Amino acid sequence: MWTHKTPIRLTMSVDPEYRTTPKPVKHKYATDTLWPKASRLLFAQRIEPKNVRTPAILVSEPALGGCWVPVIPMQAAMQAGIMRAWCAYLNSTCGALSLLSQRSKKLTYPQFSLNHLRSIPLPDPSRADLAPLVRVFDDLCNAELLPWAQMDKDPARHKIDDAVAEVLELDPAEMADWRRRIVNEPTVSNKPAE
Repeated sequence: MWTHKTPIRLTMSVDPEYRTTPKPVKHKYATDTLWPKASRLLFAQRIEPKNVRTPAILVSEPALGGCWVPVIPMQAAMQAGIMRAWCAYLNSTCGALSLLSQRSKKLTYPQFSLNHLRSIPLPDPSRADLAPLVRVFDDLCNAELLPWAQMDKDPARHKIDDAVAEVLELDPAEMADWRRRIVNEPTVSNKPAE
């Protein structure tokens, strides 16, 4: 996966966009060092808050990417379910809040360090039943998500947020308020603060 262009990244579920073979002099490094880091769950290392739709994607096969960071759950036996649940979570209002709070130097087109991305909290499968997130991912993985600037009007994101609220035992009305606040955030709305 090489690009994170908004017109291309509309859904949570995607196919790899490019296949390559390492040069002979880099083959050992690629197979021994890079390829073991490949994952089906990828997280954007850079976003444009006003246009971003899917900061996390689930690829049909393990992949690496230029502007995507692979995410690999430690519980190998449950990776497929955890990846689907985490992809839904990272595309929720809570995921957006986590990213917006991690921006460093540039607010309008931030790039996230690996340390920033590692610090984003994710639902712990040993502490919560992630089944609602897995179900909502399965139902909506091919649904087109609206940009963050329209997340308060996005029926798919509302359903994802309902699943997050169920898993984390949050008030759905509070999640709706967070969505409205994100839409009005200046770097998301592209309007001056009121």
